[in-house]
Amino acid sequence: MQVDFVPMMYPNEEGRFFIAEKATFNSLTDFLRTEFYRGLARGNAPRCCHNCGRYFLLTKGYDTCYCNNIAPGETMRTCRKVGAHRKEMREKANRTPARVEYDRTYNRLKVRKQRKKISMDEWNAAVAKAQELVAQSGRGELTDEELKQKLEGL
Repeated sequence: MQVDFVPMMYPNEEGRFFIAEKATFNSLTDFLRTEFYRGLARGNAPRCCHNCGRYFLLTKGYDTCYCNNIAPGETMRTCRKVGAHRKEMREKANRTPARVEYDRTYNRLKVRKQRKKISMDEWNAAVAKAQELVAQSGRGELTDEELKQKLEGL
């Protein structure tokens, strides 16, 4: 590859110049490799879709896991629309009974906070207590029934 910098005039403005890069490549492979690395330097990178497995271009400023292609088994919806929903459903299906009770308690406390029935400090304390109870349950110190009863008391 040979790179030269040449002066050029702006097409719309008479008398204004700019410096342009002029690159000469020995082969198509050299050109593709150079452009690939330039794209990486600007924040564009290839990424494998978590839903369909095809590669897509990840653009600067976004950290997406799904492409905009039509999802497998779908006729209209894209992987981006379908993928996040499926991921959430998989996570919900794998929740433990302790996690289900914690989520229920968290949502109940959040509604109370939004309706201003409890203060922000009371909400933070209750959520911290709920997290500690779930951790105890995970260590085997509490049974699911004991956890449920204590979480209902919050």
